[in-house]
Amino acid sequence: MNKKKRFIYYSSPEHWFQSALELNDVVEELYLIRDKAHYVQTLDFEDRRNIKRPAYSKGTYLLMAYSLENLLKGIAVLNNPKLVINGKIEKEIKTHDLNKLSKLNKFRPNKEQKEFQSILSAQCISNARYPVGLNEHNEMTNPSVTDNDFSIYGALFEKYKKYLAKNFTLKGWDSGLKDPQLKTKPGDWNDFENN
Repeated sequence: MNKKKRFIYYSSPEHWFQSALELNDVVEELYLIRDKAHYVQTLDFEDRRNIKRPAYSKGTYLLMAYSLENLLKGIAVLNNPKLVINGKIEKEIKTHDLNKLSKLNKFRPNKEQKEFQSILSAQCISNARYPVGLNEHNEMTNPSVTDNDFSIYGALFEKYKKYLAKNFTLKGWDSGLKDPQLKTKPGDWNDFENN
């Protein structure tokens, strides 16, 4: 398989969906052990106070962000194969901004969900990966995942997952190339989770 064809094959909605499911499985495992360990951060710059947070907060935020991002990019590719047809991810979806991706897909998260997606987007490009943001203009926060975060994330994940699974099953996916390996006919794919 040539590199471009391989790229397009792995850019199908199915593969975005599978990546999201795998990341979500880890988020759920981290939720189960959220109270097992904590960090005490003693280097708070502004007021020198100690901050106690769950040890898995950064990793959880990062995985939540990428899980939702995979679903939203899968939906975008389902609706517009031109986003990957040239053997690269096009600029419309070359972002970690979950609210931009939601808007691209015509989703309207409520205010709380939009704020949460903003936090996840910021965390995934800065604090959740590194001890600082990419530059001085990134707001520094002390990520501390909460039960409410899991609740909001779960609602968003289910909403995007159901949309992608339902529409991929109904519509299938045509990459736009005349190649049967890069086409899924309507009804040929099923959400294996629900079988």
